[in-house]
Amino acid sequence: MTITSGAVRAGAMRGWVEFRNSLQTPTDVIYYVIGAAGFSAAVWFFRDDVIPELGISTAAVIFPSVLALMTLFVGAYGLATLVSTEREDGTLLRLAMQPAGTFTYAWGQTVRTLLELAFTFGMFTILASILVPDLWARGIGGASIAVGFLLLGVLACLPLGFVVGSLFNNPRSVGGWGFLVTGAIVAASGVFLPLSELPTWVQIAGQVLPLYWLGLGLRSALLPADFAVVELGESWRTLESIGMLGLWAAIGLVLAPILLQRVARRESLATRREKAMQRV
Repeated sequence: MTITSGAVRAGAMRGWVEFRNSLQTPTDVIYYVIGAAGFSAAVWFFRDDVIPELGISTAAVIFPSVLALMTLFVGAYGLATLVSTEREDGTLLRLAMQPAGTFTYAWGQTVRTLLELAFTFGMFTILASILVPDLWARGIGGASIAVGFLLLGVLACLPLGFVVGSLFNNPRSVGGWGFLVTGAIVAASGVFLPLSELPTWVQIAGQVLPLYWLGLGLRSALLPADFAVVELGESWRTLESIGMLGLWAAIGLVLAPILLQRVARRESLATRREKAMQRV
């Protein structure tokens, strides 16, 4: 077995074990349930509003946007907090000393986040579908396409989590400045407001970010074709969405271990241990 294949296997096992342990931790389970219930409540709140031009509820329109938002906050933002925490307590430094340690760590956290999001998405979609039955305007075909975009979108957004988690020295900074950065990404990506209605410079910046393309792909999968008139170019740009999300995913899988390795090289195990003891 090569070092790379061993790292892939070890990372996948690490991700699965961490996810399984979270399901056995009451606070983590409560976090999943509250998150799914909160997002479902947001969709349910708009259940009686109908868009006359489309003949569908506002809840169905914001449903794909909520999925994109969950990907960023539950996935990327949660990952950033975890990376920053494990950077502070020395976990990342210890792993960096092992062969392919940072690659194993990055892949393991990717697997764990994929499993957590799949679990959260499942609870959210089931609950939201019960509360608002008309969310699936495109039927099973649209739902299948949406699953594909979610998988690609998660892989594309996770690099943002690794970057933010590596930039800040402790999880408290992620909770402050990191939250502001995440909020700015949401505002610039046109998740809840069509990007065509925002200033030109915001449109340019938004199209660089993976969250915009994820939201666009999900809307193309779940909303009627007529809704494309409010998008840039009055088109879903499906191929462009797949291409940009795939590019971000590839960049993340390649650069995340490199970034984590560079961060770990600047760390001192003794310094991190001292800071961890001070925090306790």
